[in-house]
Amino acid sequence: MSMIETEETNRFTFEAFAAHPFYTEINRSLVRQALTSLAARPANATLTVVDMACGTGAVTRLIAQEMQRQHKQVRIIGVDPSAEALRRAQKGMEIIGAKAEFIQGEASDLPRIVQNADAAFFCNAIHLLPDKLAAFRLMASILAPDGVFACNSGFYDGTYVEGTERFYRLWTSRAVRWLRKEHPEVRLSREAKAMAMQWLNSKEYVSQLKQAGFAHVQAHQETGIVSVDAWCDIGHYWLFIEGALPGVPLSLGAAALEVAVYEAGREMGVTETPRNWLQLIASKK
Repeated sequence: MSMIETEETNRFTFEAFAAHPFYTEINRSLVRQALTSLAARPANATLTVVDMACGTGAVTRLIAQEMQRQHKQVRIIGVDPSAEALRRAQKGMEIIGAKAEFIQGEASDLPRIVQNADAAFFCNAIHLLPDKLAAFRLMASILAPDGVFACNSGFYDGTYVEGTERFYRLWTSRAVRWLRKEHPEVRLSREAKAMAMQWLNSKEYVSQLKQAGFAHVQAHQETGIVSVDAWCDIGHYWLFIEGALPGVPLSLGAAALEVAVYEAGREMGVTETPRNWLQLIASKK
């Protein structure tokens, strides 16, 4: 799975999905829980908080708001491979009157960007990495001895609320059917599919975090109610398209997923589906 930004991937962003209220609430809940431990820090201390894979800054803004709520001085660093996403993130921070440094880079660049951070976030992206343990070790390495790491995912073994699997199966099969009918020349790639399917369960995530050097790990699930419109929006996100319909050109994949998600909703008589998010908070001490 390439994480390389192109003019085309800039047209198919995560931003519309991230703007849905349920998504904000799930992430706000994680941010609040992870940063409660910082409330006890001295009032005059400047804290450092990192937001890895910050994208267009949905979580970065929540971090800034929580630190304002705690009346803390904070240096927020947002890191993402996409220059276009960072430009939008910067604009979003200006709108709420908050400050952050946005740096273009991959997870592997973190150690030269920051050391001894008080908290680090890696939201809604850990499932995209084939080597999660290496990512967790990296996050542990940039944290201060009493630092906190938080991440979450809606793509893991346990994410499907019972009874909703049919909706996702229908969505995919209807998308493939639409492609065969409208664009018979397009072929799905089998090799890429295997990559996108490596989902861990909650226990496996906890175990990998402990292996990576976190002494204490809390894991819990929160349920979001995701509208069919929100699914349509994530169906326009390039990494989702690559995962759902590997090898298909993004514009055709987005079109297929849009037609298909409303078909699946109509067929099942639903306008929304519940979905579990795994929320993980790990501390080094």
